[in-house]
Amino acid sequence: MNFFYQSLAQASSLPNVVAGQDIKLKPDLILGHDGTWPKVLTAWKNSGYKLTDQAKVMVTLDHAYPAPSISDRMFHQELYQLGKEKDLKLYTHGEGVLHQVLAEEETLSPGMIIVGADGHVATAGAFGVLAFSLSAEQLITPLETGYFTLIVPELVNITIENNPRANISARDIALKILGTLSGEIKGKAVALSGSYFEQASMDSKMALCNLLPEGGAVTAFIIPTPEKGEGLDFTIDAGSLEPMIAVPPAPTSVLPVKNLEGRNITVAIIGGCSAGRLEDMKVCASVLEGKTIHPQVTLIITPASRTVANQMDELGLSTILRSSGAVIMPPGCGPCPGKHFGLLSPWDKAITTTIRNSPGRIGSEDAEIYLASPLTVAQSALRGKISEPRQ
Repeated sequence: MNFFYQSLAQASSLPNVVAGQDIKLKPDLILGHDGTWPKVLTAWKNSGYKLTDQAKVMVTLDHAYPAPSISDRMFHQELYQLGKEKDLKLYTHGEGVLHQVLAEEETLSPGMIIVGADGHVATAGAFGVLAFSLSAEQLITPLETGYFTLIVPELVNITIENNPRANISARDIALKILGTLSGEIKGKAVALSGSYFEQASMDSKMALCNLLPEGGAVTAFIIPTPEKGEGLDFTIDAGSLEPMIAVPPAPTSVLPVKNLEGRNITVAIIGGCSAGRLEDMKVCASVLEGKTIHPQVTLIITPASRTVANQMDELGLSTILRSSGAVIMPPGCGPCPGKHFGLLSPWDKAITTTIRNSPGRIGSEDAEIYLASPLTVAQSALRGKISEPRQ
């Protein structure tokens, strides 16, 4: 068996597993945040919040913190009380977005099993973790029993070879996959490997795994060496890629940035779970240092965590970004969930590093959202137009 099926077999105490098989898995960690946990608590009340001794639970306030509404604040208070009673591991002081806080605070290792009521728990796949997204209602079973049922998905192997050019980031590679292979990865597990990962930073690995669920991947993870022969096999030459951009209404509607060169924008967003790590902030600051963003553009920057924000301060990046005209938000999700910190009007055209560009995602359903890399977004914010980053 390869790494994926071997890890599932071990976690389910079976000699082997095959695609399509129903298996019972014990997760090492259960994740949540304030975006979905109001629904979790509603469903969980039916058992009086029964919690198995086997469950290790981690919850962050990142979608709506500080609270933008009375109902959000009421949920915060309800969660505080429940966390105290059940000994849940809560992050309630602006520590940052779930997936970044997880990487900073927990020891993650290959083959570890994680479940969470969030669509992007596969970010942990950068560490070789097998992370599966569940609905709020589905999360009740592992909370109460310590186990969840998985129909073993088929596997897709994507080998990424060679080093990209200087104007290409992990986001461009992820967008290329969404644009060309979304039909192949939908409903499947994606194993990533290849020589690209020999030089890729952990920040880049997390960015890549983070975005692939938008193409329907059940999970995505990085393995040291290619394991072909089990499932579909694809190879991508990172050295031949060009900057990519997703156009409305879906992350899978992907084109080269040059095809949209010169299209006006009014909002630029960098940060959150997809591109709010230190590597992204350094790229943004390198573009904006000594310059001023276009007068018609609002540039919103959200560090993925308090640790990243502190590093930005120590390196002088925060001063560079603010001096350019950017607005730095508290660590967390920022505008991405569409709750606060920069909602879009019907007339806005936004270029962002967020994870979804469906109508109404960040405000008005009539706003246009384009997904790109931090480098593309920063350069576009300077010009006030979608701009292909040059070599």
